[in-house]
This record gives sequence, C-alpha cells and structure tokens, in this order.
Amino acid sequence: MPPSCPSAPSLHAKAIERATRARVLAVELLPKVPSQVRRFDASQFGLLTAYTYPKGARERLELCNDWHVWLFLFDDEADEQEEVGQRPEYLQAYVESCLKVLRGGPLRTRATPLERFTHELHTRMRRLASDMWLERFARDAEDYLYRGTLPAARNWAAGNVPELEPYIEQRSMDSAMYTAQDLVEFAQEGQELPEALFQLPLVQRMRHLCTRVVGLTNDLFSFEKEVLWHNNPNNFVYVLQVNRQLGLEEAISEAISLINADTDAFIACEEELLASGPVDPRVLSYVEGMKAWIHGNVRWSLVTGRYSSPTSPFPELRR
Repeated sequence: MPPSCPSAPSLHAKAIERATRARVLAVELLPKVPSQVRRFDASQFGLLTAYTYPKGARERLELCNDWHVWLFLFDDEADEQEEVGQRPEYLQAYVESCLKVLRGGPLRTRATPLERFTHELHTRMRRLASDMWLERFARDAEDYLYRGTLPAARNWAAGNVPELEPYIEQRSMDSAMYTAQDLVEFAQEGQELPEALFQLPLVQRMRHLCTRVVGLTNDLFSFEKEVLWHNNPNNFVYVLQVNRQLGLEEAISEAISLINADTDAFIACEEELLASGPVDPRVLSYVEGMKAWIHGNVRWSLVTGRYSSPTSPFPELRR
C-alpha cells in the first residue's frame, strides 16, 4: 500500500452504522431474520466508510454508508442467490427499475425494498450535491450495473470463465468503485471537481488504477465466498487459475503481483501530478480519497466478519 495513505478512520463509524441499519430495516431491505441481521452487524460497514472517507461530514458519511450497503446487499443477491444471479433477464429488469429511481423517477406502486431505499437515498443526495455530480454518479451506477453486474450474471448462468483482460475490465465496473470514488467528492462539502479538473488525464488514470487495485484486492478476500461456496466464476484468482493453468497458491501470488504493479503505477501518477506544478486543492483531496480507498479497503477486509471464516484459504481470515 502507498506509504502516505490515510490510516485513521473517522470517529463517526458506529453512528453511521446504526443510522444505516435503522434505514435498511425500516424499508425491509434487510429482513428481520436474526441470522441475516447478525451477518449485517458483523460486516461493520460503517467502519469501511470511516476508513475510506476519513474527513467526511456526518450527514454525508451516512449517505456514503447507505450507498455502500446498497451495493453489498445487491451484490449478495446477484452473487450468491442463483434465482437472481443466474437469471440475467430478471436481473436486468430489477436493475432498470432501480436506475430509474436513482435518476429521480417516481416509485412504482409495488416498489421493491431496494427501490424504496434508492428513492430515499436519491432524495437526500439531491439536497447536498450539484446536478453535475448527480449525473456523474448516476452514469457510473449505470456502468456498474450494465457493464459489470449483468455480464457477470451471464458468465455465472453459462458457467463461463472470462478471459483475463476482459475480466479485469468487467471487474472495474462490477466493483462499483467509480461510484465510490464519486463519493470522495461528495463526502466533504465543497470538494466536487469541475469537469475540467475531473477530466485531467492523470486524474482519470489514477481513477482507473484505484478501481483496479480495490476491485481485484476484494477478489482475494471474497475468493472463498464466491468460488468455493457459490461456484461463481467471476473472481480474479479463479480467472487466473483457469486462464494461466495455475494452482491456487500460484494464482494468489500472481494476483498480488498484478495488484502491486497497479499500485506502483498509481504512486507514479501521483508523483507526476505533484511534480507538474501547483495542483488545485480539490484534486489533492481527491487523490487522498483514492489512497484512503486503497488502504481502507484492506484494513476493513481484514477485520470484517463478511470475509472471515475458519476454512478460509488465507490464515489472516481464519476466525
């Protein structure tokens, strides 16, 4: 991990976790089933948000955490439930209904819990963000669902293991990290990037590299859950095993080498940016936010109950 990454999480972790928990229970997005509530609590989603947006304001952090939980609960349906994840047509209709709400559309008469949660989320975001940012966020959410989640569902339904480079591109979208990086701008008031700054080649390159690093690192932590428990082929380690005919240990080592190479490239971009002359403070804040994601994702993944298991192939997760 880059040595200059922010390391101390926000002190709002527990408070935002309680707030999100109350909301998902209220709309019945999280069923009041003891085992599911325990799993939710063990995941410590508030800690992830606290690590990845350490300077965020409380109200904005609650929204960031709500979106993270939206993603995790949706991914659990798409990645773990065959009746959802292996039915691309059903999943597409589900996706489209949520995207309409995220773009400000009205709720259907028989809206799903996820749609109701999305509607509440969008209503609160709209009070705090510009139209420009909301459009950016919605566009990245569309890419996550159409270019990431749906191709992954088709792979799972067909039992298809994608080739390496197409998978890395798919994972960049399926990780939803572009939406998470949009929230770097949102978490602190006054940090939205004007389009000219957002489109700077080095900023775009660092967005791309941060997305790869976080998404592919997550595949390490979720390997047991996705591949060994649910036979889902959409996992970086498994894709390496199949495409390069590697054993598990070799595939893990290769995965870490590729992630480290992307991290080195990210650091090189940051050094180039800083050497280019005076940098707008909003860009510097954005870069710090990306580094917080690279670091915070690992710190949280090592302690969350979401990936811990007594049978994990990784000793760090056996508990």
